[in-house]
This record gives sequence, structure tokens and C-alpha cells, in this order.
Amino acid sequence: SWPVCTLVVAIAVPVSIAGSLSFTDATNSAGLSGGHATPGAFDIEFMAAGAAAGDFDRDGDQDLFVLGGSLGVDKLYINNGLGQFSDAAVEWGVDRTHRTTGAAVGDYNNDGWLDIYVTGIGTPGVPLTARNVLYRNNGDGSFTDVAAAAGVDVSSADQNDAFGAAFGDYDRDGDLDLFVAGWYGGNVLFINNGDGTFSAAGASVFGGFDLSSVRGFAPRFCDITGDGRPELLLVADFFTSQIFDNLGGGTFSCTTETWGSGLDSNGMGNTTGDFDNNGLIDWYVTSRISQHDGSGNMLYMNNGATFTESSVAAGVNWGDWGWGADAVDFDHDGWLDLVATNGFNGGPFTNDPTRVWLNQRTDPVTFTDATAATGLVHTLQGRGLLTFDADLDGDRDILIASNNQPLAYFRNDLTGPSSIRFAFDTSGEPSLAPDGFGTRVELDAGGATQVRHLDGGCNYQGQSELTLHFGLGVAAVADEVRVHWADGESITLINVRTGLYTITARHGCPVDWVRDGVLDLADISGWIAGFLANHPQADLVADGVYDLADLQSFIVQFISGCQ
Repeated sequence: SWPVCTLVVAIAVPVSIAGSLSFTDATNSAGLSGGHATPGAFDIEFMAAGAAAGDFDRDGDQDLFVLGGSLGVDKLYINNGLGQFSDAAVEWGVDRTHRTTGAAVGDYNNDGWLDIYVTGIGTPGVPLTARNVLYRNNGDGSFTDVAAAAGVDVSSADQNDAFGAAFGDYDRDGDLDLFVAGWYGGNVLFINNGDGTFSAAGASVFGGFDLSSVRGFAPRFCDITGDGRPELLLVADFFTSQIFDNLGGGTFSCTTETWGSGLDSNGMGNTTGDFDNNGLIDWYVTSRISQHDGSGNMLYMNNGATFTESSVAAGVNWGDWGWGADAVDFDHDGWLDLVATNGFNGGPFTNDPTRVWLNQRTDPVTFTDATAATGLVHTLQGRGLLTFDADLDGDRDILIASNNQPLAYFRNDLTGPSSIRFAFDTSGEPSLAPDGFGTRVELDAGGATQVRHLDGGCNYQGQSELTLHFGLGVAAVADEVRVHWADGESITLINVRTGLYTITARHGCPVDWVRDGVLDLADISGWIAGFLANHPQADLVADGVYDLADLQSFIVQFISGCQ
């Protein structure tokens, strides 16, 4: 998800998609030799091992932040653009050893650089140990921990018990808020004040709901109602997973029973997406199952205002002891697939495999376990999981952080259908959250419409890259792409070719290419470069052709000052 709510809004007739999907364990060859280390199998840290992806140096590729655990050292792997990584944690100032659990990524202070929030789990009986960390990206190849000054270093007044965390602009004021989940009940929403600090939300924000009753693991901001406001989906242990409907005005209402969710006995991780291509966001929650007890993973299919639990019929219920998960179109056929990592330090779960389920494009939805067929072999103690395009070849790769074991990176070596990916630059519009949080994109290709929605989501102690990814199936181009910004503005792009594009929010003046409010030579040279590169936003008349009509439109708008 990419970290994200994903939909497909028109049912496509299943067709034969040429190509072959396979994964290659490229951990060592990519330079990802780190791992996770804890003191013992049944210390509270047995549930921990996190990682997050992000372009921390803003060079156009995805880097990785990986937690080392209380006996290890955190790593910051910088990507060279070819899918090769080098650890720069010392140089960036993040080579820390602490009792960590998860990581979330977002530009909390709107300065254009991705920051990192790290959750920690305190020592039982010792208050306020293992405080949370907020690494502010200084933009010069270094981070500074500002958690205490920002007011987010502690998420529980007693023993800090943070597990997962997620950024999202829940109040749609243009900055990122933060939810931190606590297994001992320390669940808290930190509201961004817009000045580099946060304030903890009071009980009234949740309609008086007692958040301390929730054994929180993995929060996610995602609009499942379709009203433009992101709900809070909170995955939790012991049948305490919750849905909080965003009412607007900065408040939530608990609607778990109304939706018919909360059936997962031991909710751990989660992902969202429109798995049956009916235009509604479904919710997949990992859990535990054995021959004796446990609900197994839950697949909540969205009916519009309620869910129907369909995991058994869809073939994705039995995953052993589930943790991190993500919904991605791995084979680029236009339908969302699933990946989930599993394991527990004992009993029948010791060698649980990470599983890949491929969507069979049926109605009702069904999946096939393609783990063996795709060559993905992983039986370590998987916890955190994320997907990202490590080598910029257009498909999604997989990273798995395992408890007390080495990191694992599986490169997607797909041959066949191609894809389109979008990143977002919203820095010129203060009404929009950074990096396109809350943006919805509709893409028409091959007679079907796919929709992706970018919001904060914790897969389980990890976060995928902040871009939107569309498989094109048998189509050569996207006929039309509609970008709907979180503030209601939108743009339309025609005949978009395969590739990775940064879509920039330029409300009211598309020829202000550098977004400085002044029309000058910088905008002329910038637009010409985009025109020559066939960037979809340089097609000013939106006809899918880059010609004199676009030049004429640019000249007219430039001279008139966009009046």
C-alpha cells in the first residue's frame, strides 16, 4: 500500500494476463544484512520487529528504517536507486539501541522532508521506560529526536506500551495527526497543533469511548464510508478491534457493532482494499488460528454500511499466527492480492510461512495460495511487513522484519503487465496534508476503473511506501486518470503512459510550475522540461497529445496570470 485504502470501482471480466510472477530472496545481495535481537523468546518484545519505507533523502527512491530491538541497533538503509542499500544510521544519528516495537513515516511539520515516529514498549513494573521517539528530518542527512518537545514521547502515563502508530490528517486541516496504539490500553490520538507540537485528544473526541479497554496493535486512517473523512480502524487483541467513524468537526463515533466487525479473536495486523471490485473498501485483519481455537484471519467485505465476514469462502482465513499484511497488485492484473507474515515462538507456529494469496478475479472474491508457486520461502518469526518498489522497476517488492531474527527482502521479478505509480507534491497548497495524504485517484484502463486512496496505515509495526500503484493488466496506457485532492479540488489526466509520476497540486494556476506564486522563467523552463518528458500535467488541454495546443494554452495562461 501501499499504505493505503484501495478500491477498484468497475468489475472487469477475468482475462488471461501474460507474464510470470516470482519472488527472489535478495536480502544479502541488496546489502540488507541487519536483523532484530531481543533478550528472550517470551519477553513482551516477542511481539516486536518493525520497519518503514520512505524517501528520506528525497532522491526519488525508497529508503528503509529498520528497528533492531533492545539487543540490536536500528538501521537506516539508504537506496542507491538500483535496489542496493547501505546503512547510514550512524551518519544520520539514528543508530540507537532501545526497546522498540514499530515505526511510522510522515512529514509532521510540513517542511518537505519525511520524519519517523518510533514506538517503544516499557519494562514491566518500571514506569516511563522506552519512551517513543520522533525523528525530525533536518534535510541535511541527519535526524533529531524531538519527541519530548513535540509532546509525543509518552503514550501511557504508567508503563509506555506503544506498538503500532499511524499518521493521517483526520481533521483535514492540512497537517498530519498521529494515533498510537497500546497493548496495555495506552491508545492515544495526538492532534497536530501546526507548530511542531501535538496535543493528546480528550475522551470527548471519541464520544466518551474508553480507549483503555482496547488491546491496541495496529491503527489505520482510512475512509471506508466514502464521505471523504478518514475513519480510524484500530486492530487489537482479544476481540477488541474497533471502528471509529469520522463524524467531522474533529470527533469520532465507535461503530464497530454497526459494521459487524470485531470478530477477530487476536487482531494483529491489517490492510484495506476493494478485493471484489465493487467500489467499496474492504478490510483484512490478521489473527491467530489453530486446531483448537482462534478465529483466524478475517476478511470484512464492505456492503456499503456493514461488513460481511468472508475469509473462509475467500480462502484467506487460515494463516496460522498472523501479523503484518498488505494488499498489493503483485501480478499487475488490476486486482488486489494479499501477503501476510506469520509466526510465534513456540508450539505449532514456530515455522509458520509468510503467505502470498493471488486474487482469482471472481465474484464472490476468492484467492489462491501462490506462496510456493511464486518462490517466496520465509518461515522465520515474521512481524512487521511492508511493500515498496526497491529497484524502481514498477512492481512491488516485500520486506519482512522478524522477531529476534534476520531481515528478509524478496524482490518481485514479475515479467509481463506494466504499471503506473503516483507520488504527490502538495507543498504549495496549505489546505492539503503533505505527500498527498487523503488523496483519491481513479484510473481508467482496459475497460475498468481502479481507485487508490492514500492515507496512513500500520500493516503491523511497519508502513509501506507513500505512493499509489496501479497494475494495467492488458492495457498499454491509462485512458484517463482523475486525481481528487482532500480539499475537494481535482484534475484530469489523459492517456497516461506507464512509469512513476509526481503529481503536483497547483490549485487555480497549472502553469505556476514551481509553485511560488510568481510566473517567471523558472515556470517556463519547468513546463518545457515536463512537456518534453511527456509528464501528464504538461498536457494542459487534457487530450493525451503533447503538441502546439498545449503550448498555446501555456502562453495564454502565463500572460493572463491565470486570470
